[in-house]
Amino acid sequence: MPSNLEIIKLNDLRLSARLISEQLRQGIHSGIRVGVGSEFEQYRHYRSGDDLKRIDWKYFSRSGKYMVKESTTESNLHISLILDLSGSMNYEENGFSRLDYAKNLLASLAYLGYLQGDSLSFYTLKDGKLTQKVAPTPKSFQRILYHLELEKASGSWPLDVPIPVLPTGRNRELIVWVSDFLQKNEEWESLVEKFRHPRKELMLVQLLGEQELNFNLQGNLIFRDLETGQEMVRDGQVLKADFQKNFQLYLAQLDAKFQLPQVHLLRESIQTPLATLARKILNLKKLS
Repeated sequence: MPSNLEIIKLNDLRLSARLISEQLRQGIHSGIRVGVGSEFEQYRHYRSGDDLKRIDWKYFSRSGKYMVKESTTESNLHISLILDLSGSMNYEENGFSRLDYAKNLLASLAYLGYLQGDSLSFYTLKDGKLTQKVAPTPKSFQRILYHLELEKASGSWPLDVPIPVLPTGRNRELIVWVSDFLQKNEEWESLVEKFRHPRKELMLVQLLGEQELNFNLQGNLIFRDLETGQEMVRDGQVLKADFQKNFQLYLAQLDAKFQLPQVHLLRESIQTPLATLARKILNLKKLS
């Protein structure tokens, strides 16, 4: 299985998406099959009111479970992928950046959505502004890859800009938001609250480095703010206790704020294998 660095260094999001998809297919539950081309079939448990003719009796004979097969023609889910492009996404660790990881993750999720027959759109959030880069069309997947390749992260969130709002369609919508969710005040919390809607499900994927999660730096080091460029020299061991305490308090605050209906916060290290995180996202979606 190729490592994150090996996948990212390919510098080919289409190939990366296919590789991650293959890794998912090797370990995915037998109740889900990804077919050839753009076909995708998924089983779900039988629910009261379903037509008995839709039960897969061959599957029942093997497993003893009543499962109903869903095909691409029944998919009416719209997936909106949102990428944070603030400067802190340039954080690097072990040879690649948080932004590199996020791009490859989103490419793989777009590919899986494409295989499933879901409609796709792509947005970026930069300088406090939400911009739609790709609208839902038959060629959305290819266009998402094109824009992902070009995106650069820089700047911070201006505190004087209005909070953007995502337009609401008639279909069910899954919003997958990839960011570090680091904030100055409460801008992320306000934005998530603004995005909430009965037909929207928010998947907040928080990507953090190992040194952010488990600060373990020693000696005099230069610390640079990736959004403002401000630098300071500090002893890593002296900072460790205060950093860990304050950062854990912040993460606990996010956990508490995002305990909302149809909102899921998934926090993960950028050293986690991309396929592992993609599988967690899919599993969390199935449980919702």
